[in-house]
Order: sequence, then C-alpha cells, then structure tokens
Amino acid sequence: MISVRILLHGGRSYETSCTADAPLLTELRAALAGGGVAEIEIGAEGERKGVTIPASQIVAVETMPPVALRSQPAAKITPAPYIRIPDFLSAEENAAVMAFALRKESEFAASTVEGDRKGYRHSQVLTKFDGLDIAFEVKLRELLPEAASYFGTALPADYLFEMQMTAHGDGGYYKIHNDNGTPRTASRVLTYVYYFSRTPQPFSGGQLRLYDDSRVDPSNWVPVASFAEIAPQNNMLLFFPSRCFHEVMPALRRGDEFGNGRFTINGWIRHPEAQPGTNA
Repeated sequence: MISVRILLHGGRSYETSCTADAPLLTELRAALAGGGVAEIEIGAEGERKGVTIPASQIVAVETMPPVALRSQPAAKITPAPYIRIPDFLSAEENAAVMAFALRKESEFAASTVEGDRKGYRHSQVLTKFDGLDIAFEVKLRELLPEAASYFGTALPADYLFEMQMTAHGDGGYYKIHNDNGTPRTASRVLTYVYYFSRTPQPFSGGQLRLYDDSRVDPSNWVPVASFAEIAPQNNMLLFFPSRCFHEVMPALRRGDEFGNGRFTINGWIRHPEAQPGTNA
C-alpha cells in the first residue's frame, strides 16, 4: 500500500492510502499536469467519503514509498518538412535527362550502403554526368538559399554539392535511413531529389516516405511512426533536411526494359570541410 498525504493552501491536508494502480494516483497526476480537479476517497469517523480538490489548491503531495506523480511532457513531434516543386525543368530539358539516362545504361552500378548491409537497398547509381547538356546544377543552386531559409538552416559558405543519378527497377527500394547518419555523411545539411521518367509513367509504387520526427537533443532526432508519403512525379523536384528519416517504397516496373524504371537525380549539400561521398 502507498500512503498519500495531500497538502492544501491554508494548512489543511488529506491523508489516505491506496495501491500502486489505484485511480487516485491517476487523478493526482492529471491534476498536477493540467489543472482541473482531483477526486479522492478518505476515511473519516469510520466511513469513506469522497472529496473533490481543485488542482489550484494543492500545495504538495507526499507519498510513502515515493511515487512519481509529475508526468513527463510528451515528446514534441515535428511533421516531416519538405519543399515540392513541380515542373522544375522545361519539357525539353526533362526529355534530355531521360535520354541521357538511357544512353548511360551500361555505366550504372549496383548501389551500396554504409556498413554493407545486405538487402537494405536495391537500385543502381550513376556518378558521372559528362554529356548531360543542360544546366541542371545551375538551376538547382539558384534555389538553395531560399530552400535553406525555409528549413531554418544556414546555407554553408563554399558548400560542397554532391550529385548522382539513381535507377529503381522492378522491386527497387531503399529501407528507412537518413542522409547524414554516419561519420562520412554527417556534414550533409540538405537533400534534393529530382524525379523523371517516361510518360505515361511506366511503373507503380516507388513512393518516398518522409517520417515525422521528435527531437531528443539539439543534434539528435528520432523518427516516429507517422509520415508524409510523396508519389514520384515526372519533372518534380523535392528538398528536405538531410537529418530526416525516409525510405523508398518498392517500385513495380512494367516489363524488363531499363527505361521503364523510377529515375532520380539526387544529392546533398554539405559543409566544405568534409570529403564528398556518393552512393550512400
């Protein structure tokens, strides 16, 4: 049994006892956390009486043995932040990107992840962009100051710009991860993804799930169960902070043709003191 003594303004007090799972303790926790009233039962003159105590009148609650009554505040959940820009390139530039990917099919290599985790990612990547005759990087860089400001992030001076092309074929996916969660990638601050494909879209699935998160401390965020799910859309650009946990859901491609897959140009903005990394 737990002895409970409730001290009130004016010097009054109530004493009672209860078990550890008694409603009284729940009532007291709720009253101390959010105001309202506490409903208790006390023994007086051989009878049990109900007492309603306004939370504003409670000075202190003593328990023996000690019981934690002050509830910890619930962790604040931050909705997944992102910027979505449809029709990022002109129709001619968008078609040129698709044509470039098809010309480079033989140069795509199997993707990898830090720690060589088997079965965590299934896609192909291309890291060399010689022959892509459009000003993709120039156009994207023009948007970076505004994107960084939207996320409340300072754009690093002399930042490093990383870029790769990724192809998800039939069954391609990438399990939940963030883009700056290892020593090699820790300096990444901003992630971008440009989607392109044949039209009409020759695959299904491939959604990007951006998980809401909770801040543990200034440098540590953890994902929660809720998320925003963004469907791939030809010629769409997406920005989000590199700390955000995300995953690529499995894509289902019609037929075996390489060009019918889910394609992106994706990369990161990072602090200049770090060495760039790719295929992560």
